[in-house]
Amino acid sequence: MGERGSRGACPSPAGSMHILGIVISFCVFLLGGLLILRGVVSGLIRLFPLFYSYIIYCFCGFIGMYLIYWLDREVYPSAYWIYYLVSILVEFTILVEISDQVFRPFPAIRNLGRVITIVITVALGLVYILPAILESTHRRPALLSFALRASVTKAIILAILFYMARHYGSQLGRNLGGIMLGFSILVAINIAIMASAKAFNSVLIAPIFWFMLPLASVLCVLVWTIYLWELAPMPSMSAISPTAGRDSEAVALELTRFNSELSKILHK
Repeated sequence: MGERGSRGACPSPAGSMHILGIVISFCVFLLGGLLILRGVVSGLIRLFPLFYSYIIYCFCGFIGMYLIYWLDREVYPSAYWIYYLVSILVEFTILVEISDQVFRPFPAIRNLGRVITIVITVALGLVYILPAILESTHRRPALLSFALRASVTKAIILAILFYMARHYGSQLGRNLGGIMLGFSILVAINIAIMASAKAFNSVLIAPIFWFMLPLASVLCVLVWTIYLWELAPMPSMSAISPTAGRDSEAVALELTRFNSELSKILHK
């Protein structure tokens, strides 16, 4: 679904660009529905609850925005921007899901990773994202800065999670690897789009954004649909291998020991 691909009809250009944007948006909608259906059938929706909660939110949001657009177009602009801003924030749940799954075999470390992910998100939000809104006197520059900085923040957190997984040699598995790959594609494209909007006249290139934003979401949801089409075997603790020359059993033992010690501290 992505940050903006499933947000319904937004202020748009006329002609072929308008039609193209709507067609691409409906492709995102159909793929999102298929992804939810396959999640229910395969049981993946129970393994990745936060991820599928986000997908369902976007799916319902798409329907809601189009209903408002056709029923009350005067209310639509305000409803759209509220949905737009909330969606940017809701997308951070994917990062929490990834953090949970990276350390799935170790409950205490998983909880610690969730807290760290949330703390980093809030900290970057306060010192990096919030000023973009407060320092701007016009809505369009404020929204562009907010969207760009939010995407950069997600990229930073995602890079940290990638590093943690690689540092411990964690075997992510096909499903989690697909979530991370699709989200990486979405974040990278959104950064490029928002940076272009800030560098150039956003009004002049708005027609391109009308179909580029949903196109980014199509690529993302397509990757998710392929990698989460069915439940793949989840890597066991023994699948953890080092990146610095130690054998996998030593790494697994070290993480297990740390998990036990952390559990004792948290239960005191």
